[in-house]
Amino acid sequence: MSDPVIELDRLTKRYGALTALHEVSLTVERGEIFALLGPNGAGKTTLISIVSGLTRATSGTASVFGHDVVRDFRTTRRLIGLVPQEVNFDPFFSPLEALRFQRGFFRSARRSCALPRDPDDPRAVGEARRLHPHPLGGHETTPPHRQALVHQPRVLFLDEPTAGVDVALRQDLWRYVRRLSAEV
Repeated sequence: MSDPVIELDRLTKRYGALTALHEVSLTVERGEIFALLGPNGAGKTTLISIVSGLTRATSGTASVFGHDVVRDFRTTRRLIGLVPQEVNFDPFFSPLEALRFQRGFFRSARRSCALPRDPDDPRAVGEARRLHPHPLGGHETTPPHRQALVHQPRVLFLDEPTAGVDVALRQDLWRYVRRLSAEV
């Protein structure tokens, strides 16, 4: 049997006297769509940040496909795509510029992937467009929201993906997530 996609063992995070996560243990297997549900302040974003390598746990361990998120940071970070609650790209980047930037950041992430390693290669941007359920056509100057899949991650985190989204777009998003899961 292969390694779990995500494995957490007694993951704890403290910020001074505040305990954001207390001994969280869980396993997510290949092909699963896993949701973290809870009220604001429950530690959902903290957990995602630890697994994504943005924050360090106070204690416990986290691994992605058997790679420890601290010891094997570079490997695990390349395996993960993250759409944060708030997209933090410079608002002056067009989507195409944001895609090129993200491809450049992960250019050596998957040497065996079919996409070209050059972030300016039009095939890379074309593939990112293909992955998007709503093509960029005609919207190249609108703010970017699709940078998380450009490096073809094996794990995708969507932090509050349907906040402020209308019903039709929410349904499209879940169809897209199911399609991505089926392609794993």
